[in-house]
Amino acid sequence: MVCTVQLLKNCHSLLKTADRLHVKVPWGYVRGIQVGPKDAPPVLMVHGWLDNCYSFVPLLTMLPKNRRYIALDLPGHGHSSHKPTTAYTHTIDFILDLEHVRRGLQLEHFTLIGHSLGGMLSGIYTATYPDKVDKFVAVDGLLPFHQPNDQVIQNLRKAVDMVVDDTFNHKKFSDLDVLSEKITRTIFYKGMETEVAQFIMQRSIQMLPDGYQFTYDKRLRYPALIRMTKDVLFPIISSWQTPILYLIASEGFKQFHHPSYEAGIEYLRKHSDVIQLELPGPHHLHMSNPQGVSDAVIDFLDLNNDDKDKSPTHSPPFEFKGL
Repeated sequence: MVCTVQLLKNCHSLLKTADRLHVKVPWGYVRGIQVGPKDAPPVLMVHGWLDNCYSFVPLLTMLPKNRRYIALDLPGHGHSSHKPTTAYTHTIDFILDLEHVRRGLQLEHFTLIGHSLGGMLSGIYTATYPDKVDKFVAVDGLLPFHQPNDQVIQNLRKAVDMVVDDTFNHKKFSDLDVLSEKITRTIFYKGMETEVAQFIMQRSIQMLPDGYQFTYDKRLRYPALIRMTKDVLFPIISSWQTPILYLIASEGFKQFHHPSYEAGIEYLRKHSDVIQLELPGPHHLHMSNPQGVSDAVIDFLDLNNDDKDKSPTHSPPFEFKGL
């Protein structure tokens, strides 16, 4: 296990050699970083809600450098452009963004690695474009939280009111240590060391004369107008043709015992060929336990195979086992 001090040194060293990525999209640019040979098989990395591409840097320091790793800032996150003021930031819209990026980078086949929201988006994308995704690794986030049918209208009204009222504003923090300490006390960042939190936050904050402030699109804090029901979500699961590894954090989503999450996991077990592997650590597993995640990723993706000319193969669709 690499200590935090050495891990952060490795992270900063990697960033010195990483290429800066700029992909033109209709509303501006999707930005990120790129590591590895440009002619190597591509691996697209999609971060979680309110994070940025730096969340993958600890993992990147431990992966073989025989792949082209492309870590993105989703729109409204990190250094990527925000959507126009007349647009809304529905979760499903990120699928459009991923396809814009794929076409912009001219990727015919690639591997996906997604964390949390990024895993959920990547799962939907994989179902939509099974001919493009060779393999997919989800890190503590694969199935979008679905809502019961009888709550659709209630949740829609709540979301509309929040979007129209538009009462959220970024707070200012006088000190970076205060900000990072506050972040590590929140549910999703619990268990992350302060220094690691500061590393990822440096791409999502701005320094003001009187302190620091987050720069992510505040509309990301509002709920989507329409969320999936199981009648929509479960057929997506049953349509997957791509080999998928789901890495579950022992102290991540599972500890909340959310009915939607548990129903989704149970459906996965019964009706899919998704490989589920639980690893010790909190929600940001790839940052808090990058060694464990890298070992699993290397094994599943066969990253120690250095044959770049090997043509990607797709497993035949598995037989749907019924409801």
